[in-house]
Amino acid sequence: MVRPLSQLDRAGKVRICKVNGDRQLCARMAAMGLYPGTEAELICPENGSQCILKIHGGKVCLDRTISENILVAGR
Repeated sequence: MVRPLSQLDRAGKVRICKVNGDRQLCARMAAMGLYPGTEAELICPENGSQCILKIHGGKVCLDRTISENILVAGR
């Protein structure tokens, strides 16, 4: 099931399916390695607030606005 990252309430592996937003936001996410097809690990879900993703060996903290625009499929 595909849903926004902000709606996840459990830690675990996810696959990024789509990044919504304007060109600038999509470019910023791609620069951090967040683009469709990429697998990441949700470390600290806050269900509607900030979340922490482990991706490509690093950690990224995303606010609610950005995590609402990243559609993921849980594993």
